[in-house]
Amino acid sequence: MISVIFGIALNTWKQMVRDRIFYVVLIVACLMLGFSYLLATLTIVESRKILLDFGFSAVSIASGMTAVYLGIVSVAREIEQRTIYTIVSKPISRSQYLLGKFLGSVLVVGATHLLLSLNIAGILWIMGEPAPAGFAACLLLIFLESLVLLGIAFFCSSFASSILAAGVTVAFFLIGRSNSSFQVMAEKGLTASTRSVGKALYYLTPNLERFNIRDIVAYARPFPQEMLWVGLAYAAAYVAVCLAMSCLIIRRRDLP
Repeated sequence: MISVIFGIALNTWKQMVRDRIFYVVLIVACLMLGFSYLLATLTIVESRKILLDFGFSAVSIASGMTAVYLGIVSVAREIEQRTIYTIVSKPISRSQYLLGKFLGSVLVVGATHLLLSLNIAGILWIMGEPAPAGFAACLLLIFLESLVLLGIAFFCSSFASSILAAGVTVAFFLIGRSNSSFQVMAEKGLTASTRSVGKALYYLTPNLERFNIRDIVAYARPFPQEMLWVGLAYAAAYVAVCLAMSCLIIRRRDLP
């Protein structure tokens, strides 16, 4: 079973690194990092803050876009194009196929994230600026956020078309970035039903703010160390639930 999953993961990696969209995302992200460097050099003070603020945002957007795209093309598009039949017709279960696709997508997202992280570190070195405390932790949390998005994209792709899955995943991303508003709704709603809906939405939608310490690190403010471990546990649990539901749906789905 493990060898089958790793084989599918390796094949997914090879497919994705040949995809032109992957390089378009990298180029756009590198241009954003270059713009942040240019903007930082034009300021006399707080150049590191500006670089990190724009740089972290560029890495977050690029990693998130890559995760959403990979989640869609790995499942929904292959079902629509009937590519999946060449795999599931072999003695490979649909769950193995899905897990292998996810693992291969993680490798691609990780490679993208690592490359962009090294770019930020290189720009800091060129500018003669030391990396602030929490620099590595911030980048790790951004990577975990992209894995949550990848898990959501896989879940949506298991039952929806590629366009619908992409739309729903992006909607979850936007909602997750403002998840705290549901907590306010749950605590300060005018009616009991409003508070109940707010509480349900708060727990059911991804809380991506758990992975956001970009401003804290960029402005050299101390951050609670437990945020890293809470974020790691939250991402692992959310991804596990998404994958479990995806495997359950894809096993019972009648493929066209």
